[in-house]
Amino acid sequence: MGDVKEIIEQTKKWIDQERIWDDSLFASAPSHPSPSPALSPALPLSRSPAQSSEKASALKALYERYKDCTRCLLGHTRIKFVFGVGNPNSEVLFIGEGPGYEEDRKGEPFVGKAGQLLDKMLAAINLSRKTNAYIANIVKCHPMANPQTPEARGNDRAPNPEEVETCAPILLQQIAIIQPKVIMTLGSPSTKMILHTKDGITGLRGKFVPFDVEYFYPETLVEEPNTVKIDPETRQALQHTQVLPTYHPAALLRNPNLKPESWADLKLLRDTLAK
Repeated sequence: MGDVKEIIEQTKKWIDQERIWDDSLFASAPSHPSPSPALSPALPLSRSPAQSSEKASALKALYERYKDCTRCLLGHTRIKFVFGVGNPNSEVLFIGEGPGYEEDRKGEPFVGKAGQLLDKMLAAINLSRKTNAYIANIVKCHPMANPQTPEARGNDRAPNPEEVETCAPILLQQIAIIQPKVIMTLGSPSTKMILHTKDGITGLRGKFVPFDVEYFYPETLVEEPNTVKIDPETRQALQHTQVLPTYHPAALLRNPNLKPESWADLKLLRDTLAK
């Protein structure tokens, strides 16, 4: 009886959070928004089909190379390798921290409650993982608080620095292949990694920061572990990439008061891509 009561209470809380999110998220959006040419899934992207095909092939090859990776302990406890999902020709790349319980079982990022909320957020600005956005994480395997109980829910944790450093080359190669115009980091872990900072998300969100190409892809003659090499054309493209930090959808579920700020960040992204 106690378990049923707890489930009912959790369901009520979830519904209330969703209602608050809908009220604040769509408050500034027209009931029937007119798609912007730069964002509309129905219109062709500015990048050519040939580029899209090349990027898709490169991402597939990257996946095949790392899908059985066990370079850190996460690779020994995961169920599925969670590479990424979306259109490789996308102008915007969303980056979270790592797979959770649902993602570990499906092999796709952001498919749990936070992922469902992220899909709503993207839809509000005419973006979708199915057409014109790409979603990935800084680590590709499920970081568990207790790897001995993989079937337990609520067993998630943020990846530690060693795990992030070991897995970083995969994400950096994804970035180099996709060459997004904007990287939107979701939450503190991904923001700290991409901006290589110790500052928290609250002070960083809502502001564009240039992507530090030289930091992540150093031009050095010395072969160092985890160094990703890129060609001059890719380097030049990434020089124009901007990073826009915002809150992780899971944080919005825990604290609905953050949702208006998140909506402001989404509108900033929408308006920037439209230009």
